[in-house]
Amino acid sequence: MPSSISNSDSTDMNASNLNTGTGDPKNSDPGNKHPMYPVGAQGENLEASEGMRQGIYGKTLLLILLGMGLALAMIRVFAWSMDAGPTDFLGRVLEAKDALPQVVKEDKELVMVFGSSMVQAGFSPREFDQWAAERGYENIKSFNYGFGGLNPFYQEVLTRRIKDVFDENNRRLKVAVIEFNPFQTTITRYNRNRILEDSYLTILGTNAELWDIMLADPTRGFRLFNIKYLRNSISAEMATSFLGGSLREPRKRTELERDPERRERLDEVGDLLNQAFEEEYPDYVPSNWSYEWQGGGTIAAERKPETLAIFEEYYELIRDPARMDDARLNRIHTADIIDMHFSEELVVKFIDLVNQFKTFSDHVEVVMLPRNTKWITHSAAGAKRLRETVQRIEQATGVTIANHQDLPVIKPTMFSDATHLNRYQGAHNYTKYLVDYIEPHLRP
Repeated sequence: MPSSISNSDSTDMNASNLNTGTGDPKNSDPGNKHPMYPVGAQGENLEASEGMRQGIYGKTLLLILLGMGLALAMIRVFAWSMDAGPTDFLGRVLEAKDALPQVVKEDKELVMVFGSSMVQAGFSPREFDQWAAERGYENIKSFNYGFGGLNPFYQEVLTRRIKDVFDENNRRLKVAVIEFNPFQTTITRYNRNRILEDSYLTILGTNAELWDIMLADPTRGFRLFNIKYLRNSISAEMATSFLGGSLREPRKRTELERDPERRERLDEVGDLLNQAFEEEYPDYVPSNWSYEWQGGGTIAAERKPETLAIFEEYYELIRDPARMDDARLNRIHTADIIDMHFSEELVVKFIDLVNQFKTFSDHVEVVMLPRNTKWITHSAAGAKRLRETVQRIEQATGVTIANHQDLPVIKPTMFSDATHLNRYQGAHNYTKYLVDYIEPHLRP
């Protein structure tokens, strides 16, 4: 969802009290012996003033209620017209959350890789399990819990839900691999996502957590319950920012030119791949997070050789320099990916979620995933801030952060854009590396 507006869902209205006194106190006398007005007239004046006050209060209250009703109706109309609801903007998250009761009932040892869209794109759980089995660890089942659009603030709330299910079922993770994504933890990222905060809290938080907020801040607590139960978890900020997206300050665009022939061929190859998918997966049921695929995607072992050959061409075509440069500029604008001014709030939340995972995991790894070194280069100041933040997280959690940003097995040609690994080259190679990296912790 686009840009930010006011954090308030309602408008406070202040009315000044009418002066219903009988005059300047200096001109009155004790016992009202010499009133400015006859006693009878003075009483009539007080009664008239009281009636006037009640009329004003009544009209003010009516206006407030009408305004609230109109605002609520507008939100409901927006949700209806856009067919919008929690599953539309958090579908993958909610499907993965709903799968947790089934995950904890697996009879194998569990591995979870948790993080951002870089994990979603860059980790292949079924290939991980195959390679682990080849090394003799046949009792392992892994899951991809990577989600786009969730910074550590929201990841921490989701971690509580994961912990709830594991604790309730007396289950533990064999290994938790948690991604620390530097550009998801910046001030820029935090500020751009604040418009989603209330909506996401009502979707991912429990009523008990919302009640705790109510006790600490009644105004905000009331607003959160209002958003949850009367607005289908769509806050006014979310709706108005969506509608006002065109008013945002435009970001810088690439000055490189796209090759029209390359774009035309890319469209043709995309059609071929869609057709191949329908032929190779005729029984596929569309989902945002597939339990059958363990939260991951397709794997090379299931694809025809000719399909993989088409993918080779596809990967070459999407590495158009103009496309890659524009993706880089987008990350600079939306996430401060070069200079990385870190958000105190998000760093604290990341520390909290790591410490939560430690309570239901036999072993916790924190890693930084591979970086597209051709297109993303940190400034000297940004690299310094990153080192300092990594050190702080390590001290607060007792977990060393493994830097996988510059692995020799990962090349810039293995990325689908400025930040995400492609599936059959990047994710394939990184997943294989990850098996080797955590193998000591897979042992009984």
